Amino acid sequence: MHVHKGVHLHQQMQGRPLSSQAVHRSILCVDIEAFGGRTNWDQLVARDGLYQALREALVESGIPSESCYCEDRGDGAMILVGPDVPKERLAGAFPMALAGVLGRHNGGAPPGARIRVRAAVHAGEVVYDGHGVTGKSITTTFRLLDAAPLKEALRDCPGVLALIASDWFYQEVVRQSPACAAASFREVDVSVKETRTRGWIRLPGTRADAGRVPRLLALHPGGEISVPAAAALLAVSDEEAAAVLGGLGLEECAEGRYRVGPLGGGPDGEERTAALRRVLAWYLGTADNARRLLCPERITPALTLPDEPCRPLSFGTAGEARSWCETERLNLIAAARVAADEGHHDIAWRLPLALWTFFFFRSPWTDWIKALRTGLTSARVLGDDRGIGYALAGLGYASQSQWRFEESARFFTAACEVFARLGDPRGEAWALHGLGHTCRRLQRHHEAVVHLRRSLRLASAAGDRRNAGLALIALGYAHAGLSDFDAALICFQEAHPIAVKTDRRSEGWSLHGLGYAHHGLRDFDQAVTYYRDALEVFREIGDRPGEGEALYNLGQADLHLGREDAARDCWMRALAIFEDLQTPQTSGVLARLRSLDPRS
Repeated sequence: MHVHKGVHLHQQMQGRPLSSQAVHRSILCVDIEAFGGRTNWDQLVARDGLYQALREALVESGIPSESCYCEDRGDGAMILVGPDVPKERLAGAFPMALAGVLGRHNGGAPPGARIRVRAAVHAGEVVYDGHGVTGKSITTTFRLLDAAPLKEALRDCPGVLALIASDWFYQEVVRQSPACAAASFREVDVSVKETRTRGWIRLPGTRADAGRVPRLLALHPGGEISVPAAAALLAVSDEEAAAVLGGLGLEECAEGRYRVGPLGGGPDGEERTAALRRVLAWYLGTADNARRLLCPERITPALTLPDEPCRPLSFGTAGEARSWCETERLNLIAAARVAADEGHHDIAWRLPLALWTFFFFRSPWTDWIKALRTGLTSARVLGDDRGIGYALAGLGYASQSQWRFEESARFFTAACEVFARLGDPRGEAWALHGLGHTCRRLQRHHEAVVHLRRSLRLASAAGDRRNAGLALIALGYAHAGLSDFDAALICFQEAHPIAVKTDRRSEGWSLHGLGYAHHGLRDFDQAVTYYRDALEVFREIGDRPGEGEALYNLGQADLHLGREDAARDCWMRALAIFEDLQTPQTSGVLARLRSLDPRS
């Protein structure tokens, strides 16, 4: 046991008087790795190097010595920092400064006196007495410093420093400050003596490892990697990731985006599992953020994994989200496959659902269905009924988009059974919505009305206005299929104000539905107005299937009004969209165009 004797990092660092009152302090504890096996001389050199490094790093990071109190621990030190110093400096600037100073020390020190350090940061109430300082928060910090995951992290990394922050410090300080590079921390479980808690580990100085980085980059699913994805994979900040990628001499195919290509075999064992999980969870979280912005009504489960410390990208506009999906589309497809192949089954079933926006708007049906089938298998491997239900419903929507309606109906029916068994009314409402639409496409309009009315009841009972509005829209189309355009118009009129307050895509389809109902009631001028309004919305949000449908029906309304040229123009533009999407609607548009010019 080391004597807790107060020492000074600098003459300006003053001890604290005896007090019975607790005061709040930031707490930093450090420990030199493999200290006990050194000779006495090497221990002295290492201790001197540690204190010199601490002095310089504190100054570099803006932590004044007069705000610090230090106790020597033989192979380490405990430093308390006063409340006048922003806590973010201990987790932001200080670790990088300390790693830099230690690296310089090691460059000129004999092998036995070189230093690698574990460090722990926390904050809480402490009490000074005549022997030093005590408090539960100090005990917690030393338990973090002694945690096996921190020792393993330092042992396995090529750098000189492994830092662990308490869960409180991470949530209240690190996550709230961009200077702390929260994405470079990873969560671990800590179990030391009586302490059971969580900690967050960061390894400053990753860019110093010329061999490890290419091995980790080789794990990336896809041939190009962005700086934020690399930061998640390497468990470093975006700034460190940018420096790493630039330093490797990789081809920068776009700003902040590098071509990784074949970099050899990746690491094995736990390092492989942890690195892959970080980057896959990052893709999942970012894809779900894009989905929430672009297509919020489509999926109801929370898809981001709550136990993953990665910080996915968020988007300010729909355009930003759409651009990210398009740029990352090949990586996203590869990530879904790799998640299943590598046994990350909880990510494998979620990722195809988070990718809904990309699959739905871009319409690569084969990739979508393959990813969803893989996700369904992964959910079944886990025995996750919730995942099974959503994967089945996802396959129902994907098959529906390919116009494979009999298959789609089977998937939706199975999904409804799962959700009913789980007592998940929102999931059941979502699946019933798809089943009703499929029945309408199969000309089973009475069945469609039954399913959609139940979907509406479930969504309304759950207080889910968005999906209640969607059910009303679909119910309107089902009534139109029965040629009951008055009932259809009422549904669309009820749905439209809900859609305006929820999301733009629903608004587009409610406007299209109003046009469709007026079309059926032979009010063609009013139909044209609504179709044009719907077309504007679909173009704005990038919904190409909706744009094609609106153009097709607008052409029909124009033709009823005797405007053949306008109809031809609409159908030509619809044809280009349907051909690009490879949907069966192409033949119907071609037939309409030929009807305008039988000689063609």
